[in-house]
Amino acid sequence: MPVTTSISPWESAGRIARQGDSRVDLADPVAGLVCGGDDHLLGVDLRGSPAAGRLVDHWIRGSDLVAIYEPADPRRLRVTAMWRSLEPLGTAWELVVSSQTALVESDSAIAVRCDVAAGELLVAVVRDGRLAWLPQPPAATPPDAVGLLVRRATDAIFVATHPADARRLMIDCADDRVRLDCWLFSTTIEKGVLLRSRVLAAVGGAGETAWAESLFAAFAASPPPLTT
Repeated sequence: MPVTTSISPWESAGRIARQGDSRVDLADPVAGLVCGGDDHLLGVDLRGSPAAGRLVDHWIRGSDLVAIYEPADPRRLRVTAMWRSLEPLGTAWELVVSSQTALVESDSAIAVRCDVAAGELLVAVVRDGRLAWLPQPPAATPPDAVGLLVRRATDAIFVATHPADARRLMIDCADDRVRLDCWLFSTTIEKGVLLRSRVLAAVGGAGETAWAESLFAAFAASPPPLTT
């Protein structure tokens, strides 16, 4: 059963968790955090049928919303997703994804997906230790890209992977939508090994980028989570 503490920004009713106007349906992890009406942030793509991502446990602990998925697909990945609220107003979140397998060796790839209304795109890269911006992504996303900023008329969406983690970003624009897939865990995984990675998502002002750069600096400097 889910456990809710009095100080948590999350509220839960069955498999639905809410924070202000945002919500997560834990039975549909690829939809992620739904906010702003039709923006989907920090979804977990388990690459299979619904049976491949069966929700087996979930709870709330402080600012963390945690769900465990027991796949039945051939990869046999057991995935833990932890959505962490970083701000009381519900404008920034961190997703920590962990995976392990019961097989001797398995494919470890998992995508964290964001699907939002379109706008001006700026690709985030790290240059000389600082975040830099590249306008409108080329045909292929730069291999050193760490994130994406989508600037719209009244707000902006910023998504970033941790610079120390293995990742591959794929950007797709169609039908006035932008989809960003952050592919994690580029290597195979062995039995007894736990892989963990982090992705940041935030909503901020459209007119400048300083807020995104400040969030990313704190995110990049933060120590890795030890447990979920």
